[in-house]
Amino acid sequence: MTTLSDVAKEANVSKMTVSRVINHPEQVTPELRVIVEKVMKDLNYHPNSIAQALVNKRTNVVKFITLEDIDTTEPYYMNLLFGFARGLNTKQYAMQLVTDPTQIKKGHADGYLITGARNKDYDMFDKLDKPFVLFGENHRGYDFVDT
Repeated sequence: MTTLSDVAKEANVSKMTVSRVINHPEQVTPELRVIVEKVMKDLNYHPNSIAQALVNKRTNVVKFITLEDIDTTEPYYMNLLFGFARGLNTKQYAMQLVTDPTQIKKGHADGYLITGARNKDYDMFDKLDKPFVLFGENHRGYDFVDT
């Protein structure tokens, strides 16, 4: 597996320069950026998403929380789950399915996608310490998506 050091050596630049090309391309001249990006492509280098998560103090996990009983054979929920999973995969995030509301804050996650919310659940949302989005309209002003 190609490392950041391999790219730096091949491009004849420092590891810091390669890191800047990946994380802060505006800090690198366009000419140097083109060279480093070409070497990255030639060597088939891909940044380590786990290492990036550690550096940024993130988990790269989003919890999908359903607050109602679902039947996994129900096409609506399967389409919803797979749609969220596909979108998260493109950003190198994993999805954790949570079906027990008492488990929401156990473990670590960068945020929550929540479906099946009822009026009685809104107090719980006020106590969440991470960003969340409700699937389905609400009248409390929380961020939501709906079809």
